[in-house]
Amino acid sequence: MKGILIGILVLVFSIGVPALYRNFGEPKYPVSEVRVDNSEIEKKYRESVVSEILNKLSELDGNEEVVNRLKNLAERLKENLLLDENNKLVNEAKSLSSDIGREDIANLFDKVFIRYEYNPEKVSYGKKLFENWCATCHGREGDSLAITPEGLKNSLGHAIYARDFTGKYHREGKVVFKFASEFVGEFASDEEIKRIIIEGLPGTPMPGFPMLEEKELDAILEFIKSLNPRWKFYEPKKVDLPTPPSDLMSDERIERGRRQFQTVCVACHKNVENGEEPIEQPLAWYKFDKSGRKSDEFQSVRSRWFGKEPLRRGKPEYVFLTIKRGIAGSTMTPWAHLGDETIWDLVSYVLYIENKNLNAEKEKGGE
Repeated sequence: MKGILIGILVLVFSIGVPALYRNFGEPKYPVSEVRVDNSEIEKKYRESVVSEILNKLSELDGNEEVVNRLKNLAERLKENLLLDENNKLVNEAKSLSSDIGREDIANLFDKVFIRYEYNPEKVSYGKKLFENWCATCHGREGDSLAITPEGLKNSLGHAIYARDFTGKYHREGKVVFKFASEFVGEFASDEEIKRIIIEGLPGTPMPGFPMLEEKELDAILEFIKSLNPRWKFYEPKKVDLPTPPSDLMSDERIERGRRQFQTVCVACHKNVENGEEPIEQPLAWYKFDKSGRKSDEFQSVRSRWFGKEPLRRGKPEYVFLTIKRGIAGSTMTPWAHLGDETIWDLVSYVLYIENKNLNAEKEKGGE
Protein backbone atom coordinates (compact mmCIF):
# COMPACT_ATOMS: atom_id res chain seq x y z
CA MET A 1 0.00 0.00 0.00
CA LYS A 2 2.83 2.36 0.93
CA GLY A 3 4.49 1.67 -2.43
CA ILE A 4 1.28 2.51 -4.30
CA LEU A 5 0.93 5.84 -2.44
CA ILE A 6 4.54 6.76 -3.22
CA GLY A 7 3.95 5.89 -6.88
CA ILE A 8 0.87 8.13 -7.00
CA LEU A 9 2.77 11.04 -5.41
CA VAL A 10 5.63 10.68 -7.92
CA LEU A 11 3.13 10.63 -10.80
CA VAL A 12 1.32 13.73 -9.53
CA PHE A 13 4.60 15.56 -9.04
CA SER A 14 5.98 14.63 -12.48
CA ILE A 15 2.80 15.75 -14.25
CA GLY A 16 1.66 18.59 -12.02
CA VAL A 17 4.89 20.55 -11.62
CA PRO A 18 5.67 20.80 -15.36
CA ALA A 19 2.02 21.72 -15.99
CA LEU A 20 2.26 24.45 -13.36
CA TYR A 21 5.37 25.88 -15.01
CA ARG A 22 3.77 25.75 -18.44
CA ASN A 23 0.75 27.75 -17.35
CA PHE A 24 1.92 30.38 -14.89
CA GLY A 25 1.42 34.05 -15.73
CA GLU A 26 3.63 36.07 -18.02
CA PRO A 27 7.15 36.24 -16.53
CA LYS A 28 8.80 39.60 -15.94
CA TYR A 29 12.32 39.57 -17.35
CA PRO A 30 14.58 42.41 -18.48
CA VAL A 31 13.94 43.55 -22.04
CA SER A 32 16.84 44.93 -24.04
CA GLU A 33 16.76 48.56 -25.10
CA VAL A 34 18.61 47.43 -28.22
CA ARG A 35 16.22 45.80 -30.67
CA VAL A 36 17.38 43.16 -33.14
CA ASP A 37 16.97 44.27 -36.75
CA ASN A 38 16.45 40.92 -38.46
CA SER A 39 16.27 42.48 -41.90
CA GLU A 40 19.67 44.11 -41.42
CA ILE A 41 21.25 40.82 -40.27
CA GLU A 42 19.88 39.07 -43.36
CA LYS A 43 21.00 41.87 -45.68
CA LYS A 44 24.55 41.82 -44.31
CA TYR A 45 24.70 38.05 -44.78
CA ARG A 46 23.44 38.29 -48.36
CA GLU A 47 25.90 41.07 -49.16
CA SER A 48 28.83 39.04 -47.81
CA VAL A 49 27.88 36.04 -49.99
CA VAL A 50 27.30 38.21 -53.07
CA SER A 51 30.70 39.84 -52.52
CA GLU A 52 32.33 36.38 -52.65
CA ILE A 53 30.41 35.57 -55.83
CA LEU A 54 31.36 38.81 -57.59
CA ASN A 55 35.02 38.29 -56.69
CA LYS A 56 34.92 34.84 -58.30
CA LEU A 57 33.14 36.18 -61.38
CA SER A 58 35.72 38.94 -61.82
CA GLU A 59 38.39 36.26 -62.29
CA LEU A 60 36.60 34.63 -65.24
CA ASP A 61 37.73 35.06 -68.83
CA GLY A 62 35.29 34.48 -71.69
CA ASN A 63 31.59 33.56 -71.41
CA GLU A 64 30.89 37.28 -71.13
CA GLU A 65 27.12 36.95 -71.63
CA VAL A 66 26.77 34.28 -68.93
CA VAL A 67 29.07 36.13 -66.53
CA ASN A 68 27.06 39.35 -66.91
CA ARG A 69 23.84 37.45 -66.27
CA LEU A 70 25.36 35.88 -63.14
CA LYS A 71 26.47 39.31 -61.93
CA ASN A 72 22.95 40.61 -62.46
CA LEU A 73 21.44 37.70 -60.53
CA ALA A 74 23.93 38.18 -57.71
CA GLU A 75 23.06 41.86 -57.38
CA ARG A 76 19.35 41.03 -57.18
CA LEU A 77 20.03 38.46 -54.46
CA LYS A 78 21.45 41.18 -52.21
CA GLU A 79 17.86 42.11 -51.39
CA ASN A 80 15.76 40.32 -48.77
CA LEU A 81 13.51 38.42 -51.17
CA LEU A 82 10.63 36.06 -50.44
CA LEU A 83 11.16 32.32 -50.86
CA ASP A 84 9.69 31.73 -54.35
CA GLU A 85 11.37 34.66 -56.09
CA ASN A 86 14.63 34.13 -54.21
CA ASN A 87 14.95 30.43 -54.99
CA LYS A 88 13.98 30.91 -58.65
CA LEU A 89 16.93 33.31 -59.05
CA VAL A 90 19.28 31.02 -57.13
CA ASN A 91 18.35 27.97 -59.21
CA GLU A 92 18.95 29.89 -62.44
CA ALA A 93 22.33 31.10 -61.17
CA LYS A 94 23.37 27.60 -60.07
CA SER A 95 22.39 26.16 -63.45
CA LEU A 96 24.35 28.82 -65.37
CA SER A 97 27.38 28.35 -63.11
CA SER A 98 27.32 24.60 -63.70
CA ASP A 99 27.01 25.14 -67.47
CA ILE A 100 30.38 26.92 -67.49
CA GLY A 101 31.95 24.31 -65.23
CA ARG A 102 32.11 26.46 -62.08
CA GLU A 103 30.55 24.38 -59.31
CA ASP A 104 32.39 26.56 -56.78
CA ILE A 105 30.30 29.55 -57.89
CA ALA A 106 27.14 27.42 -57.92
CA ASN A 107 27.90 26.44 -54.31
CA LEU A 108 28.24 30.10 -53.34
CA PHE A 109 24.82 30.90 -54.83
CA ASP A 110 23.47 27.93 -52.86
CA LYS A 111 24.35 29.79 -49.65
CA VAL A 112 21.39 32.14 -50.25
CA PHE A 113 18.93 29.38 -51.16
CA ILE A 114 16.03 29.57 -48.67
CA ARG A 115 15.48 26.15 -47.11
CA TYR A 116 13.14 26.96 -44.28
CA GLU A 117 10.19 29.17 -43.37
CA TYR A 118 8.90 29.14 -39.83
CA ASN A 119 5.31 28.52 -38.78
CA PRO A 120 3.87 31.65 -37.05
CA GLU A 121 1.47 29.65 -34.86
CA LYS A 122 4.23 27.34 -33.67
CA VAL A 123 6.47 30.37 -33.03
CA SER A 124 3.78 31.91 -30.81
CA TYR A 125 3.43 28.70 -28.80
CA GLY A 126 7.21 28.34 -28.62
CA LYS A 127 7.59 31.91 -27.37
CA LYS A 128 5.34 31.17 -24.41
CA LEU A 129 7.29 28.01 -23.59
CA PHE A 130 10.60 29.84 -24.04
CA GLU A 131 9.50 32.54 -21.59
CA ASN A 132 8.50 29.91 -19.04
CA TRP A 133 11.54 27.65 -19.32
CA CYS A 134 14.42 29.56 -20.92
CA ALA A 135 14.02 33.32 -20.50
CA THR A 136 15.39 33.41 -16.94
CA CYS A 137 18.89 33.17 -18.44
CA HIS A 138 18.45 33.68 -22.19
CA GLY A 139 16.08 36.67 -21.94
CA ARG A 140 12.57 37.01 -23.33
CA GLU A 141 14.01 38.07 -26.67
CA GLY A 142 16.56 35.25 -26.70
CA ASP A 143 19.44 37.72 -26.58
CA SER A 144 20.96 36.41 -23.29
CA LEU A 145 20.23 39.69 -21.52
CA ALA A 146 18.22 38.33 -18.58
CA ILE A 147 21.27 37.60 -16.41
CA THR A 148 24.55 39.45 -16.74
CA PRO A 149 27.86 37.61 -16.21
CA GLU A 150 27.83 38.72 -12.57
CA GLY A 151 24.91 36.33 -12.11
CA LEU A 152 26.00 33.38 -14.27
CA LYS A 153 29.04 31.30 -13.36
CA ASN A 154 30.51 28.04 -14.59
CA SER A 155 31.64 25.25 -12.27
CA LEU A 156 34.90 27.09 -11.49
CA GLY A 157 33.11 30.33 -10.64
CA HIS A 158 34.08 32.16 -13.83
CA ALA A 159 31.53 34.64 -15.21
CA ILE A 160 29.87 33.56 -18.45
CA TYR A 161 27.05 34.69 -20.74
CA ALA A 162 24.01 32.62 -21.72
CA ARG A 163 23.75 31.75 -25.42
CA ASP A 164 22.52 34.63 -27.60
CA PHE A 165 20.03 33.25 -30.15
CA THR A 166 19.65 36.52 -32.03
CA GLY A 167 23.23 36.90 -33.25
CA LYS A 168 23.28 40.60 -32.37
CA TYR A 169 26.29 40.22 -30.07
CA HIS A 170 28.28 37.97 -32.42
CA ARG A 171 30.87 39.79 -34.51
CA GLU A 172 29.37 38.36 -37.73
CA GLY A 173 25.72 38.17 -36.65
CA LYS A 174 25.90 34.39 -36.27
CA VAL A 175 24.07 32.08 -33.89
CA VAL A 176 26.79 29.66 -32.84
CA PHE A 177 26.22 26.51 -30.81
CA LYS A 178 29.66 25.79 -29.38
CA PHE A 179 28.97 22.28 -28.14
CA ALA A 180 26.79 20.82 -30.89
CA SER A 181 28.41 17.98 -32.81
CA GLU A 182 28.03 19.59 -36.22
CA PHE A 183 30.71 20.98 -38.46
CA VAL A 184 32.48 24.05 -37.16
CA GLY A 185 30.62 27.18 -38.23
CA GLU A 186 27.22 28.03 -36.86
CA PHE A 187 23.79 26.73 -35.99
CA ALA A 188 23.08 23.05 -35.41
CA SER A 189 20.55 20.40 -36.35
CA ASP A 190 17.21 20.18 -34.56
CA GLU A 191 18.31 16.90 -32.98
CA GLU A 192 21.46 18.45 -31.54
CA ILE A 193 19.67 21.43 -30.01
CA LYS A 194 17.01 19.17 -28.53
CA ARG A 195 19.74 17.02 -27.00
CA ILE A 196 21.31 20.08 -25.35
CA ILE A 197 17.91 21.20 -24.01
CA ILE A 198 17.10 17.74 -22.64
CA GLU A 199 20.55 16.87 -21.24
CA GLY A 200 21.94 20.32 -20.39
CA LEU A 201 25.66 21.15 -20.42
CA PRO A 202 27.76 19.85 -17.50
CA GLY A 203 29.90 22.46 -15.80
CA THR A 204 27.62 25.32 -16.87
CA PRO A 205 24.38 26.83 -15.49
CA MET A 206 22.54 25.17 -18.42
CA PRO A 207 20.40 22.44 -16.80
CA GLY A 208 18.59 19.65 -18.59
CA PHE A 209 14.84 19.75 -19.25
CA PRO A 210 13.88 16.08 -19.73
CA MET A 211 10.29 16.85 -18.72
CA LEU A 212 9.58 18.71 -21.97
CA GLU A 213 7.46 16.87 -24.51
CA GLU A 214 8.43 16.49 -28.17
CA LYS A 215 5.84 19.01 -29.39
CA GLU A 216 7.14 21.52 -26.83
CA LEU A 217 10.73 21.02 -27.94
CA ASP A 218 9.64 21.53 -31.56
CA ALA A 219 7.85 24.77 -30.67
CA ILE A 220 10.80 26.14 -28.68
CA LEU A 221 13.06 25.37 -31.64
CA GLU A 222 10.67 27.16 -33.99
CA PHE A 223 10.79 30.26 -31.78
CA ILE A 224 14.61 30.15 -31.57
CA LYS A 225 14.85 29.91 -35.36
CA SER A 226 12.57 32.92 -35.77
CA LEU A 227 15.09 35.08 -33.89
CA ASN A 228 17.75 35.09 -36.63
CA PRO A 229 16.96 35.12 -40.37
CA ARG A 230 20.14 33.21 -41.25
CA TRP A 231 18.43 30.02 -40.07
CA LYS A 232 16.42 29.90 -43.29
CA PHE A 233 19.58 29.48 -45.37
CA TYR A 234 21.02 26.77 -43.16
CA GLU A 235 21.19 23.11 -44.14
CA PRO A 236 21.99 20.84 -41.17
CA LYS A 237 25.12 18.78 -41.68
CA LYS A 238 25.00 15.40 -40.04
CA VAL A 239 28.18 13.75 -38.90
CA ASP A 240 28.70 10.11 -38.00
CA LEU A 241 30.14 9.53 -34.55
CA PRO A 242 33.52 7.77 -34.68
CA THR A 243 34.12 4.44 -32.94
CA PRO A 244 36.77 4.59 -30.18
CA PRO A 245 39.69 2.14 -30.54
CA SER A 246 39.62 -0.96 -28.33
CA ASP A 247 42.87 0.08 -26.62
CA LEU A 248 41.68 3.62 -25.89
CA MET A 249 42.77 3.67 -22.25
CA SER A 250 45.93 1.59 -22.61
CA ASP A 251 49.09 2.85 -20.90
CA GLU A 252 50.87 3.16 -24.25
CA ARG A 253 48.17 5.32 -25.80
CA ILE A 254 47.86 7.51 -22.70
CA GLU A 255 51.62 8.13 -22.74
CA ARG A 256 51.56 9.04 -26.44
CA GLY A 257 48.67 11.38 -25.70
CA ARG A 258 50.62 13.00 -22.87
CA ARG A 259 53.55 13.73 -25.18
CA GLN A 260 51.25 15.14 -27.87
CA PHE A 261 49.43 17.27 -25.30
CA GLN A 262 52.74 18.82 -24.24
CA THR A 263 53.42 19.64 -27.89
CA VAL A 264 50.12 20.94 -29.28
CA CYS A 265 47.81 21.73 -26.34
CA VAL A 266 49.97 23.08 -23.54
CA ALA A 267 50.17 26.63 -24.94
CA CYS A 268 46.53 27.26 -23.98
CA HIS A 269 45.59 24.43 -21.60
CA LYS A 270 48.96 24.47 -19.78
CA ASN A 271 50.45 21.53 -17.89
CA VAL A 272 47.31 20.30 -16.17
CA GLU A 273 49.05 17.51 -14.27
CA ASN A 274 51.24 20.10 -12.55
CA GLY A 275 48.21 22.18 -11.60
CA GLU A 276 48.95 25.04 -14.01
CA GLU A 277 45.96 27.25 -14.75
CA PRO A 278 44.92 27.53 -18.44
CA ILE A 279 44.96 30.93 -20.11
CA GLU A 280 41.92 33.08 -20.84
CA GLN A 281 40.94 33.43 -24.50
CA PRO A 282 38.62 35.80 -26.42
CA LEU A 283 35.35 34.55 -27.91
CA ALA A 284 33.44 35.72 -30.99
CA TRP A 285 30.83 37.64 -28.98
CA TYR A 286 30.98 41.22 -27.78
CA LYS A 287 30.45 42.13 -24.15
CA PHE A 288 27.31 44.10 -23.35
CA ASP A 289 25.79 45.99 -20.43
CA LYS A 290 22.47 45.51 -18.64
CA SER A 291 20.63 47.60 -21.22
CA GLY A 292 21.94 45.37 -24.02
CA ARG A 293 24.41 47.88 -25.46
CA LYS A 294 27.54 46.33 -26.97
CA SER A 295 31.04 47.31 -25.96
CA ASP A 296 34.12 47.12 -28.20
CA GLU A 297 35.55 44.31 -26.08
CA PHE A 298 34.98 40.63 -26.71
CA GLN A 299 33.72 38.16 -24.15
CA SER A 300 36.38 35.74 -22.96
CA VAL A 301 36.60 32.33 -21.37
CA ARG A 302 39.33 30.27 -19.81
CA SER A 303 40.58 27.33 -21.88
CA ARG A 304 39.23 24.02 -20.57
CA TRP A 305 40.87 23.11 -17.27
CA PHE A 306 40.99 19.35 -17.67
CA GLY A 307 40.47 17.51 -14.42
CA LYS A 308 39.15 20.62 -12.68
CA GLU A 309 35.87 21.15 -14.52
CA PRO A 310 33.65 18.60 -16.26
CA LEU A 311 33.80 18.14 -20.00
CA ARG A 312 30.71 19.51 -21.71
CA ARG A 313 30.40 16.20 -23.54
CA GLY A 314 32.61 13.60 -21.91
CA LYS A 315 32.06 10.57 -24.13
CA PRO A 316 35.23 9.60 -26.06
CA GLU A 317 33.62 10.13 -29.47
CA TYR A 318 32.57 13.69 -28.60
CA VAL A 319 35.99 14.58 -27.18
CA PHE A 320 37.44 13.26 -30.45
CA LEU A 321 35.13 15.49 -32.53
CA THR A 322 35.92 18.53 -30.40
CA ILE A 323 39.66 18.10 -30.95
CA LYS A 324 39.29 17.26 -34.63
CA ARG A 325 36.92 20.10 -35.55
CA GLY A 326 37.48 22.68 -32.84
CA ILE A 327 34.80 24.71 -31.06
CA ALA A 328 32.89 27.30 -33.07
CA GLY A 329 33.07 30.85 -31.73
CA SER A 330 36.22 30.16 -29.70
CA THR A 331 39.98 30.00 -30.21
CA MET A 332 39.87 26.19 -30.03
CA THR A 333 40.95 25.52 -33.60
CA PRO A 334 40.50 22.25 -35.55
CA TRP A 335 43.36 19.73 -35.24
CA ALA A 336 42.25 17.35 -37.99
CA HIS A 337 45.70 17.56 -39.60
CA LEU A 338 47.12 15.53 -36.70
CA GLY A 339 45.37 12.43 -38.01
CA ASP A 340 42.78 10.26 -36.28
CA GLU A 341 45.24 8.01 -34.43
CA THR A 342 47.01 10.97 -32.82
CA ILE A 343 43.68 12.55 -31.90
CA TRP A 344 42.61 9.31 -30.19
CA ASP A 345 45.89 9.45 -28.24
CA LEU A 346 44.93 12.93 -27.04
CA VAL A 347 41.43 11.72 -26.16
CA SER A 348 42.90 8.93 -24.02
CA TYR A 349 45.12 11.39 -22.14
CA VAL A 350 42.29 13.89 -21.56
CA LEU A 351 40.02 11.13 -20.22
CA TYR A 352 42.89 9.82 -18.08
CA ILE A 353 43.21 13.28 -16.48
CA GLU A 354 39.45 13.43 -15.94
CA ASN A 355 39.31 9.97 -14.32
CA LYS A 356 42.40 10.65 -12.24
CA ASN A 357 40.79 13.77 -10.80
CA LEU A 358 37.48 12.00 -10.11
CA ASN A 359 39.25 9.18 -8.27
CA ALA A 360 41.25 11.70 -6.23
CA GLU A 361 38.05 13.50 -5.24
CA LYS A 362 36.44 10.20 -4.19
CA GLU A 363 39.45 9.30 -2.05
CA LYS A 364 39.42 12.76 -0.52
CA GLY A 365 35.73 12.44 0.27
CA GLY A 366 36.29 9.07 1.93
CA GLU A 367 38.89 10.36 4.37
